[in-house]
Amino acid sequence: MGLTEHRPAGSCKDLVQNNPRRDGIYWLQPSRQYPPFQAYCDGQEGWTLIMKIDGTTQTFAYNKAIWFTKETYQEDKPALDTTESKLQSYWTLPFSELRLSMTVSGVTRHITVNYQASSLYDVIADNTFKPTSVGKLAWRQLVDGSSMQNNCDKEGFNAAVKNHARARIGIISNEQNDCISTDSAIGFGMGHWSYETSCGNVACCTADNGDKDIPAFGYIMAR
Repeated sequence: MGLTEHRPAGSCKDLVQNNPRRDGIYWLQPSRQYPPFQAYCDGQEGWTLIMKIDGTTQTFAYNKAIWFTKETYQEDKPALDTTESKLQSYWTLPFSELRLSMTVSGVTRHITVNYQASSLYDVIADNTFKPTSVGKLAWRQLVDGSSMQNNCDKEGFNAAVKNHARARIGIISNEQNDCISTDSAIGFGMGHWSYETSCGNVACCTADNGDKDIPAFGYIMAR
């Protein structure tokens, strides 16, 4: 199961449930409404790759249409490498957990977000804020030497303040005791009035570790 297009697994979690596999690329078909596709699987823990984001590019910036379409991006690049991609798993894979990883200066760190949904597309594409409860400290652990402002700390999906710091998945903060003018963020799919980094950490305006613009290469996986 999962080795050929004609015998796909429902997900990486299904694939390894009773028989751990080698990490690698497998054929999956979470929904019979869509054809099988290839995606990287964590062969021990059952995580399925959804997308890879290069924080130095604008491909997955907050305001890009890529977040709102059921269209793949570089689907022929499903490996766990440093080539950006958006796989069919973005809109076909149900999940109860996300594993969010960032690589900065060759070091990869990850956090797990407990959240149940029919797909990541269904969570993000309606453009409404949905909170998570990971905690600011956990988000900061994704980026060594991160900097954030002390207030607001709005975390979740579509965390945004118009014309200020935003993240499709992440946390945003402010120096004032409100969320009106956020200037710092850690996340995936970011937007900022001053910085172009789309994944990683950006901060200014009395952030606790100074002004920062730290791009990361991000990996979003689910199970």
